[in-house]
Amino acid sequence: MSAVVQPPVPRPVPAPAPWPGPGGPPRLLLLTDRSQLGLGRSLVGTVAECVEAGLRAVVVREPDLHPRTRHALLAALARLPGLVVISSRLPDPAAHGVHLAAHQRPGRWATSAAGPVVGRSCHAVGEVRSAAAEGAAYVVLSPFGVSLSKPGHLPPLPRTAYAEAADAGVPVLALGGIGRDDVAAALDAGAHGVAVMGAVMRARDPAAEVAALLARLPPPASRALAAQPPGRQAPGGPPPASRPPTSHPPERQPPEREPPARASCHAPSTALPARQPLR
Repeated sequence: MSAVVQPPVPRPVPAPAPWPGPGGPPRLLLLTDRSQLGLGRSLVGTVAECVEAGLRAVVVREPDLHPRTRHALLAALARLPGLVVISSRLPDPAAHGVHLAAHQRPGRWATSAAGPVVGRSCHAVGEVRSAAAEGAAYVVLSPFGVSLSKPGHLPPLPRTAYAEAADAGVPVLALGGIGRDDVAAALDAGAHGVAVMGAVMRARDPAAEVAALLARLPPPASRALAAQPPGRQAPGGPPPASRPPTSHPPERQPPEREPPARASCHAPSTALPARQPLR
């Protein structure tokens, strides 16, 4: 009598990682590279100005920094109001999540103290499908165009790749040679939004460049506030409905507070050693 062959049990598909902030993944994602900043600019001050211009998410690279220095940088950026801070490649408890390279697997970091693996770098449609199956909240697909930050790295992908990648069911951000004049082409190709490094880092006025990019992008998709890892508060605090109204007697109004000081892009950055520019 032959043995009954049982059909294979399908492997469970991981749920998408929650986006660690209000709404869904952003239409604009900034990647940092302090070596491309103008002379005298600090990275924290520059990102702070970009936040004032509407930036809501940043991926911190800076792999050359000492771990303690990089942790302090992430912690300083995480204090900026409304900003989701994602650590590139390296898990760090100061960040809201981790962005992995195409060759990295999320297994050992998926439930770590560094927060969820929310993003992945991809260079092919197949990698996007794999990242979606592994539960990424968004992917960055590159290169969209010729990148001045990584000259000769890879040839630009065909535009059809972005429409194919969008079918994977995960927001796809176009990266590589993206400036304000490339946003429409990226959206027309099927991208959810854009990821930018050099166009902002090299700009004389990075905040103005962020504002110009956002003006060409649709608003982020409306989603409920995602669940946060233990001990973390979503950027921007709890939803307004959860905050009890504060009442004051009509005859005694609370004194007006001075607005917080704007972080200067020229503030000293003694914690961050100079990095050699890309060649």
